[in-house]
Amino acid sequence: MHIRVLVIDDFPLVREGLSAALKSDPGIDVVGQADNGRTGLELAHELRPDVIITDMRMPEFGGMMLLERLAAELPQIRTLVVTASEKAETLLDAVAAGASGYLTKQTGRQELCQAVITVAGGGSIITPTLAGHLLREYSQASKGEAPSARPLLGSREHEVLRLVAQGLTDKEIGAKLYISPRTVQNHLTRV
Repeated sequence: MHIRVLVIDDFPLVREGLSAALKSDPGIDVVGQADNGRTGLELAHELRPDVIITDMRMPEFGGMMLLERLAAELPQIRTLVVTASEKAETLLDAVAAGASGYLTKQTGRQELCQAVITVAGGGSIITPTLAGHLLREYSQASKGEAPSARPLLGSREHEVLRLVAQGLTDKEIGAKLYISPRTVQNHLTRV
């Protein structure tokens, strides 16, 4: 079974590069491309891909609005953000809006293809570097380094995030923590 992917990015070279990288995997079919969130949403309704790869900053409406609309209108479609931002805040916003994965544009071809496969299979993915940023932020907040800081994550969310940073899939994390992959996804959503 082939994974159907829609690629959304406002830069043609990035769209074409992502598409070419994905086409190198025989199990992935790029079914469409869009240069903004509005067109991407229309194509998502028309093409019904398994996974959408999107940037966060785009004209018309950006990645955040696109993620929110997809979660509301087409919740069965999994979304993978591929963006230049390494800010933990951007990652948290994307996950809160419904993203299943978050990679930076420094990601290589094989890692991108594996991320699409993971996300299509119901898993979640973030790069170890970004997971490290989140863990540091959590650690600082839990130590009370800011006057109004409180832990951003519960102990279970912290453990799930640590295992994601090690590169484990939702299924592997679930097995390790004796919870279902869906529960793993719920913990990541709360992150």
